[in-house]
Amino acid sequence: MQRNLISFARYIPVNSNALLWEMYCNDAGYTHVPPGSDYPPNPKNHPSSYASKVATGRVLREFQAVYITSGEGEFHDKITGKQRIQAGDIFLLFPGVWHSYKPNPDTGWQEYWIGFAGEHPNRLFKNGLLNPQKPIHHIGMNQEIIADYEQVIQLCREQPPGFQIRLGALVMQLIAHIAVTELNARVSPSDSELISAARSIMQLHVETGMDIEQLAHELSIPYLQLLEIFREYTGMTPYQYFIQMRMHRAKELLLDPKHSVKSVAAHMNFDNQYYFSRLFKKKTGYTPSQWRHDQRLDEHG
Repeated sequence: MQRNLISFARYIPVNSNALLWEMYCNDAGYTHVPPGSDYPPNPKNHPSSYASKVATGRVLREFQAVYITSGEGEFHDKITGKQRIQAGDIFLLFPGVWHSYKPNPDTGWQEYWIGFAGEHPNRLFKNGLLNPQKPIHHIGMNQEIIADYEQVIQLCREQPPGFQIRLGALVMQLIAHIAVTELNARVSPSDSELISAARSIMQLHVETGMDIEQLAHELSIPYLQLLEIFREYTGMTPYQYFIQMRMHRAKELLLDPKHSVKSVAAHMNFDNQYYFSRLFKKKTGYTPSQWRHDQRLDEHG
């Protein structure tokens, strides 16, 4: 539950153990900015590189995630320009990118923030999952995300043994919650029901195989529409998803020593053993025989 915000800020020394986890928290806090107040309200509570130019323009050497839970204001960065911010928005700050932000004097605002760095967020950045072309995320008032910030702040206050490691995990959880919240907002209940029905039909045909256009026909939906919904919901095409299901079932059969690779291919209704083995290796990195051998070694230590 959200507290009555006043102000809290903590800047965390990062030890060598936290660095090994490749995701670490540098700083965190919250601020209540009443209407008509200076911003930031308590600049002496922050290093000058953070506070002195937040409203007029600065560059940081870390990522930050700032969540506005009441009020409104503006955000401005070198890449996307000036944009309006309102309650329920999270905006991300990127290392080396000039930015500024401040509340509207008429409304003030309440904000949470977390600063973080490490090799893991750098990889997320390189993979496009932290995207400076899309710094603002309109997620609304989300209690799970507020709880993430609150847990981080509590750890920063108490600093129990190993708290830096736990902070890194919570930052990753926060990033995941933002991504999942946006995904859920894009997927309608009818789309969720469609995906559930598609999975059920795929499961019925997991051993025999089926044509994906047949799946679209059974769902009474155009194939291209099914493709679009499936990609949005699962990150894969229906064909890719079905092949993953088929490979998982093949692995279950391969664990049974009674089944040869040839018999598994026949049981799964593949045209021949060689096509099955090529597809299995493409999807898993191993031939069926190699995968079975490695599983038996694991079982026997």
